Amino acid sequence: MNMEECVSLVLGQISSDDRQALSRDPANSVRDIFGLTVRPAEHLGEGRGIDGACDGMSFLDDDVLLYSPTPNSRRENFTILHELAHWLIDKEQDVMVWWADQDGRDQLLETMCDHVAQQLLLSDESVSAIVGDGPVRASHFLQLLEDSEASRQVCAIALTKKLGGAGAVVVIDKIDKRVEFASVRPHPRNGWPKVYPWRSQQIADGHPLVQLSNQANRTDRTEWSTPWGERGHYYVDALADDRRVYAVFSETDLWEALSYHSRQAFEYDRRLELQGYCCGESFTRPGYPCPDCSRPYCPRCNQCKCQRDQEREEVCSECFLRRPAHRVVNGVCVDCR
Repeated sequence: MNMEECVSLVLGQISSDDRQALSRDPANSVRDIFGLTVRPAEHLGEGRGIDGACDGMSFLDDDVLLYSPTPNSRRENFTILHELAHWLIDKEQDVMVWWADQDGRDQLLETMCDHVAQQLLLSDESVSAIVGDGPVRASHFLQLLEDSEASRQVCAIALTKKLGGAGAVVVIDKIDKRVEFASVRPHPRNGWPKVYPWRSQQIADGHPLVQLSNQANRTDRTEWSTPWGERGHYYVDALADDRRVYAVFSETDLWEALSYHSRQAFEYDRRLELQGYCCGESFTRPGYPCPDCSRPYCPRCNQCKCQRDQEREEVCSECFLRRPAHRVVNGVCVDCR
């Protein structure tokens, strides 16, 4: 199973008639079709974890979706359907089992929800009619915005799916010098890039993309860095308006813009292969060990050795220290009796 198949499974829960209703009027349709409570929440405006821009929030157990109201904007519809996707994914057991075994689960979950919302708002056929045989260009972004009612976020996600290898479609606020939205496509075989743009990431003043003037176009190889200092290079096709830059990032020169190409290999996120034993079986998985016990996290229960040990401990009511359960009787450890 892969991410695209997971998205198809999630969308399979919705009939074609309901999908059309959701695309026309997301808020009321979510209420009518799924019986969920959908409420605007003015306070949702700051960052939320991995998602960067906190436009929505889901309380899955309570069947409540909150969203930041943006009147006269296309973004609100995307936010509501993104939060609906969280609720739908939680109901799809096969998707949850696959997702639990993946690395970078936070980014992956947000990306899956993005793709579900995009397909409900903008069909792949509409995108193919504009992009044709490709390659994807920044000008396709503006054409999608003009020819549809889709938001910038939806257009970015839809175009990302047309990239063959690793890359991203990015919206940059050149006034605030930050990434407003980024839809990243991992490589089909090699996985996530080591360096990639992400939402709310600040951009250095001198970066060539934030220097683009209104209506300016740039197709070149450019450096990109993460907030923690990792650096990498992408080929980029970008187009600017008076406020934003719309950019297509690619690991390869899709547009044959340069006559010389660097021999520096594009880097992917290569994680350690860790071995362990838990839940009655041995396992090998990529990732990083627990910083406390240096043991891997189990792919089934997602716990390390020290977390499992803590579950077998009890807190003494006298000294308030954690002790092995067999050393605590009636709430008091052997040292305090």
